[in-house]
Amino acid sequence: MESGRTSSVGNDILGFDETGNVVNKPEHGSLDWVKICEKSSKVITFIDLAGHERYLKTTVFGMTGHAPDFGMLMVGANAGIIGMTKEHLGLALALSVPVFVVVTKIDMCPANILQDNLKMLVRILKSPGCRKVPVMVKTQDDVVLSATNFVSERLCPIFQVSNVTGENLGLLKTFLNLLTTRMEYHENEPAEFQIDDTYSVPGVGTVVSGTTLKGVIRLNDTLMLGPDPLGHFQQIAVKSIHRKRMAVKEVRAGQTASFALKKIKRSQIRKGMVMVSPTLNPQACWEFEGEILVLHHPTTISSRYQAMVHCGSIRQTASIVSMSKECLRTGDKALIHFRFIKHPEYMTAGQRMVFREGRTKAVGNIVRVITHSTPIHQNNRAKQNKQQRYGSGQSQRNQTVKNENNPDNLQNISEVGDSATEKTENLTQKQGAKRGRGRRGGKRKSSSQSTMGNPLPDVTNIPPFTVSNRSTSKVQ
Repeated sequence: MESGRTSSVGNDILGFDETGNVVNKPEHGSLDWVKICEKSSKVITFIDLAGHERYLKTTVFGMTGHAPDFGMLMVGANAGIIGMTKEHLGLALALSVPVFVVVTKIDMCPANILQDNLKMLVRILKSPGCRKVPVMVKTQDDVVLSATNFVSERLCPIFQVSNVTGENLGLLKTFLNLLTTRMEYHENEPAEFQIDDTYSVPGVGTVVSGTTLKGVIRLNDTLMLGPDPLGHFQQIAVKSIHRKRMAVKEVRAGQTASFALKKIKRSQIRKGMVMVSPTLNPQACWEFEGEILVLHHPTTISSRYQAMVHCGSIRQTASIVSMSKECLRTGDKALIHFRFIKHPEYMTAGQRMVFREGRTKAVGNIVRVITHSTPIHQNNRAKQNKQQRYGSGQSQRNQTVKNENNPDNLQNISEVGDSATEKTENLTQKQGAKRGRGRRGGKRKSSSQSTMGNPLPDVTNIPPFTVSNRSTSKVQ
């Protein structure tokens, strides 16, 4: 059902030529991604995330997994700041992502409502929680000043645009063209690629997409894929590489791409897995330690508390094993020892993480990764299997010894046998009585009389079901 709400992560690109003009709109027809990249000297990738509260976990995954350089917060001029707008602004601040605001629909909003919403927006940006410096962008000089100082994370440009009349859209495009990459990637280090989605393409096979975090990955390279549910890594070969829907021979750190892999099924790959160079000797971890700052929690957080951990493309529930404090409240900071619930993950120290559950939100960094650890449920399962395997045999041996050593048990067995013999004799007598009560008639009567006159055979040794079958056939 189409509701107009974004429910998944979408991607699109915007290309600029040498003079700063947008190449996405040709004179006639439309351009695909391949032609846009061929004609552009600079390409900006837009990652469209969900704004509705129902899809908050998808938004968090997009912010942590795709590692954006900047965040563009869309605010409707008629609606103003709503609850989820504050949530998304807080998420960007927690992940240290610079944010600029775009106020849309200014053509359909009355002037007084627009001014009230802008005042509320400025008040929120200047609040102690945000501590931003809002700048209203109205001229080209404001654009150049904002783009130059935007990497400082303190500056927050505010654009007022209309998609109907095209007002101030030129200022926004110029600002996007002047932006530079924020993160520094190391291409000389061993390759590391995090997977955020998987596909099964007919005629191609299994395809994975994600972001290259370190190094350079080339065609036909051999990488280690993992971890699987047991924490193991397996070797895979890169069959083909596509970037921006174009076939390429290599991808470098900081670039997103998709890889076609050889001899592996899609069911063996999941989101959160990585492909790394064999020289790293990767190891999966069940437990890790992180320095966490609690942004909001209604009550207190203590040991054994469980919540969702977002770290890169990893999204899994983790439990708190221990903390440096007895309990945590809103605003507290502590060193926490986590344990994953379902399967191990590949993590490195220094990664940014988000810890959330309902209205509970906490952010922090990974301090230490504990590789040599096993989950508690596996240890308990092994103990139970051992007890069942050895306990059942021991109970059978104990029962045999009891029967042999206790004469009362033997007496009970003989009594049971005697009672079975008595039941068989009673059944035989009843059958004889039924045969004596035959129907009236000469032949039937003489037959019953002759049967009653002869002595009964000894049927004590005949099994009960045999006697039952004979009697049934005679009565019929």
